[in-house]
This record gives sequence, C-alpha cells and structure tokens, in this order.
Amino acid sequence: MWYVWLILALILIGRLIFYLLEKQKLARSGIVDIDKMDGKTFEKYLKVFFEKLGYKVERTKYIGDYGADLVAINNGVKTVIQAKRYKNRVGIKAVQEAVASKGYYNCDKAMVVTNSYFTNQAKTLASRNKVELWDRKLLVKHLLKIKGDEGTNK
Repeated sequence: MWYVWLILALILIGRLIFYLLEKQKLARSGIVDIDKMDGKTFEKYLKVFFEKLGYKVERTKYIGDYGADLVAINNGVKTVIQAKRYKNRVGIKAVQEAVASKGYYNCDKAMVVTNSYFTNQAKTLASRNKVELWDRKLLVKHLLKIKGDEGTNK
C-alpha cells in the first residue's frame, strides 16, 4: 500500500515542479512573448506580473467570471482586473465587463489591461466610470520597471 502513497507523492511533486517552472517562464516573458500568448496564458501571466508589483492576486474562474479575470489587493485596495490579449483595439465591452465585475466582486477599483490599445469610446466610458486602463505602452513601462528592479536586486 505504501507504493500508492509514493505514486501520489510523485504526481504531486511533478505538478508542483510544473507549476513553478511555468511561473518562472511567465515571469521572464516580455511584450513579444505576450503577443504570442492565448487569453488564458495572458491571465496567468498577469497574475505573476501583478504579484511582482506587490499585489496579492487571485484568478477568477475561466468561464463564468462575471467580467473579471483577476482580483488583486494592494495596500488594502481591492481591484478587479479584466485582461484583454488582443491584436486589435479593445472596445467598450471590456470596460463594461470591468464595471459590472467591480460590483460583483465588491472591489474598490476596476482595471482593464491589454497588450494592445483602446478605442476612443472605451477611453471615454472608462473615464466616466473611473476604470483604469493599461494599454500596451503602460504595460511595457511596468514590465521594464520590474525588469529593472530585478536587475538591481542581483
């Protein structure tokens, strides 16, 4: 019977190693890597990314998430994050989802993060609803900040 426990332990250790390797790979990703990701991988990436920025982050369910992909807490402020890994501009639907999920998850703030840019309508709606928008330029800025911080810690 001990061999069953050994097999279970090896499976768990294997899954842990896979998780840690995936997290390490995501942490090293740059904008070119992000552009190649699918939506689910981008969500995983943003979890690691925001953790490096000092947030405590939880991913929501992949399906039925009520418009939020992540819920992040930093300095007592709870923020819902909608991730959009797009090739084209992100429209108002993403902002609407962030607004709706802010209430559902009882958050203080709402944010939409993309590797692309936002339409003017999305910017207007976000401004009126106090939704923070992180476009490609701002994402890269924070990416470089993290990479710079890692370089100074070595």
